[in-house]
Amino acid sequence: MNKILLTTIAVIGYLTLATIAYAADNQTLETSVSGTVQDVFSIEFYTEAGKVLYSTSVPFTTVDPTDAFNYPDGRAADDQKSDVGLIVISNQGKPWYLKIGIDAASPLLGKLGYNMGQPFNRNWESEADGSIGHGDWFDIPVASDPETMYTAGTVDQINTPLGTLATLSFKLNGAGLTPGYKSATVTYTLTETLN
Repeated sequence: MNKILLTTIAVIGYLTLATIAYAADNQTLETSVSGTVQDVFSIEFYTEAGKVLYSTSVPFTTVDPTDAFNYPDGRAADDQKSDVGLIVISNQGKPWYLKIGIDAASPLLGKLGYNMGQPFNRNWESEADGSIGHGDWFDIPVASDPETMYTAGTVDQINTPLGTLATLSFKLNGAGLTPGYKSATVTYTLTETLN
């Protein structure tokens, strides 16, 4: 019996030493991982079919000079469509501003109004957390000096890879316009400067 007991103690002791010896044999290696993150700060037209009707050109074929609410071709009041979509993508980690302006020499200055609902964060598939400059108004005309239409929220400050989608609808106030072809250039500006 003593032999069995001594053998058992010897085996347990050997297993304990083997475990300690194994633990002492751990080795580690390290790999350094590094990379340079690209600077992303861009604005582009959203062109997915069926989501917005236009991008670089918004046609008003017939403008009624007695109507303050002329809509682009194929549009009507409260039709749930958008004329232009803009995607802003940034990884700056700072507030950014989306601005809109119209060329000062255009006969449509003071006549073109826009409406923009709350932009959509495409990464989260939900409304973005920033603030709209003028709210949901059609009666505020596009000014010649770029005005802020959207200020990025906390989530929008780094919105890669899919960005934030802003959709706009336009209307034209025909009152006081002379007959003939009229045009304007609307400029969208993405900046990190409020003014």
